[in-house]
Amino acid sequence: MTAFAVYNPTADHGRVGRNWSALFAALKTVFPGIVATPSGGRGQTARLVRDALRDGHLEIVAVGGDGTANEAVNGFFEHGAQVSPDAVLSIVPAGAHGDIGFGLQTGVAAALRLGQARVHTVDLGHVACLTPDGGAAARFFLNAASFGLTADIARRLNRTRFLPSRPIQEMLAHSAWRACRVRLRADGGHDEIDGITAVGVTNGPRFGGGLLAAARADNADGAFDIAVLAGAGRAHTRRMLRQLRDGAPAGELRLLRSTRLTAAPIKETSRPVWVETDGEAVGILPASFEIAPRVLRLRL
Repeated sequence: MTAFAVYNPTADHGRVGRNWSALFAALKTVFPGIVATPSGGRGQTARLVRDALRDGHLEIVAVGGDGTANEAVNGFFEHGAQVSPDAVLSIVPAGAHGDIGFGLQTGVAAALRLGQARVHTVDLGHVACLTPDGGAAARFFLNAASFGLTADIARRLNRTRFLPSRPIQEMLAHSAWRACRVRLRADGGHDEIDGITAVGVTNGPRFGGGLLAAARADNADGAFDIAVLAGAGRAHTRRMLRQLRDGAPAGELRLLRSTRLTAAPIKETSRPVWVETDGEAVGILPASFEIAPRVLRLRL
């Protein structure tokens, strides 16, 4: 069966759409006979991938940013079960400010590299949380989920179509942010109430738009690396995030290892604490995060 590619033409400020002919030609050298479909609104990529898997495609290629990759991952599942356990996902990173990249090149170079890439079976994370209106939300994630300031930035970015506004949205989020207190429970009886700026629940080294918080994270070791960024004032928070983006150590960062994490606001937490997965806002606390060990075949 031919490979199936789904691409976001608006990714990377529209460059994916403008360069699609070259990207598609590169993919055809790796997957002769590949078919491709553009993705539009929220949730469409997951539906397209799910339909392609049902139709018998065993090679899925996602071209775009972190959101496109996240939706493609979720398309491999239906009601929590795998649609096609033998299928393989390939990712061609092409978005702006992405954390999912696996240290690879982007665009055409990343597409051509798939010809030499090997298939690895990797862990996924799964989060169950609330929607703002009190409903239930659940989602798999490939690289990282987070809550706190980083998720609030993601929520603001998801509401705008203009990716160049990211610095503006980050500035607005920083100006409105106040450190909040949450209860964190993890493996080994870990139970704490702490003031946080953000918490990253990671399979990969970066989250939150480039924060290098878990450099030793391994997406096939059966556990999360959980980065807890302590609560701080605005100026101190901006300095801490700048350090992490530059790859410098930050004294306000603590790392935990666990296969699960539950997080809930305490009584004094007066406003919603947002949750994001791979850069896509999904809901609010309380939330439970669990590792799903070695459930996705990924070409790297």
